[in-house]
Amino acid sequence: MKKIYSRIEYLGYYEIIGGILGILLILLSVYDKLNSNSFFIFSLFLFLTLCGISIYSGILLIRKKHLKGLRFSVFTQALQIISFALFGYIFDFAIGLYLRITLELTSNSIIGLDFGFANWNLSRNANPDLVEINFNIIGIILLLFITNSIDRIKAERNKIYKTT
Repeated sequence: MKKIYSRIEYLGYYEIIGGILGILLILLSVYDKLNSNSFFIFSLFLFLTLCGISIYSGILLIRKKHLKGLRFSVFTQALQIISFALFGYIFDFAIGLYLRITLELTSNSIIGLDFGFANWNLSRNANPDLVEINFNIIGIILLLFITNSIDRIKAERNKIYKTT
């Protein structure tokens, strides 16, 4: 069980570093794009909030508030599993590393891999003919690790409560 707790601590550092770098990366890339477009400002605020949740989750994990931190991590990782471009809308969100299997279904079906660090795109009125779905493999692996860790911690706590 000690091994799980050390991995959870590493996840905490990953969440903090990913959140901070995500904020910095996005602020640097949107510095010249800030305008009065309310949807853009909303999406920027949403991304910064999600980065903040990731940082908060990491802090909780490092401070050994495992279940609460893991629940926040489930939320942020679940949002990162699927990204898409459909009907003129785009949702693309990743904090930290991502490795995606990409299915582009526009005119020809194309399967590819996409790798990167911290990505964000929430838009409307994009190309309505673009149809793309992405599955974040790293997000799926982390989500499986997190849910498994939650189950193991709960089982350990139930075992301790039953013996006392």
